[in-house]
Amino acid sequence: MFKWTDESIKWWKRARTYSSHYKEMAQLVLPYLEEKEVVYDIGCGLGYIDLEVAPYVDKIKCFDIEEKVLEELRKETLIQKVDNLSVSNEEWLELPDQSCDTVLACSFGSLAEYLDDFMRIARKQVLILKRNRSKFAQKYYEGKPLYSAAGSECYLNENKIPYRKISVYSDFGQPLESLEEAEKFVSFHRINGDEPAKKYLEQHLETGKYGYPYYLSNRKEMSLFVIPKGETADEKRK
Repeated sequence: MFKWTDESIKWWKRARTYSSHYKEMAQLVLPYLEEKEVVYDIGCGLGYIDLEVAPYVDKIKCFDIEEKVLEELRKETLIQKVDNLSVSNEEWLELPDQSCDTVLACSFGSLAEYLDDFMRIARKQVLILKRNRSKFAQKYYEGKPLYSAAGSECYLNENKIPYRKISVYSDFGQPLESLEEAEKFVSFHRINGDEPAKKYLEQHLETGKYGYPYYLSNRKEMSLFVIPKGETADEKRK
């Protein structure tokens, strides 16, 4: 699980300010949502995609166990005056059957572990956003092949679960205030594996972007899996 700290939240908020990534991700999922829908985002993190989606649906409820990120999301809903978005740290696995129209999950866990519950909770569909490639996600995916887009696709195919896949590229780079901060960022994300952060920065650190002295580019390849409500993997195996 990704570790949210005060520093990682700061980096994420800053990167969002200078990127259209979340607007682009919202545009990817919006064609599959309707105005009167109730959406549950499982493992919402800072909820930036939810803030973009909220104006186009009836209600969106965001679930996460990290109170740090939920508090940040609450603040953003007040700043942006989003009144149809709510947050919760309750145990989403205990949600009633068919309690929302669409389950949305962005880079959350593995389908092998959670898809049956996603399908149980949703009346209409499950929308899964997964990374194919991202320089800043190596630590998150270590030893977890099913957390990736490729692993998700293999799981769906092996279990003969119908889906539609759409892949896009989106920039989500990181502005940085100093060389010291750049080293902390690279080390936190294990971008260079076990190699020294300075070695990576010598090759990849850019200067003078968005008014910050330093910048690390990050072109993410993302995939959306649209899974219509139907038989779950467990039901198919019976």
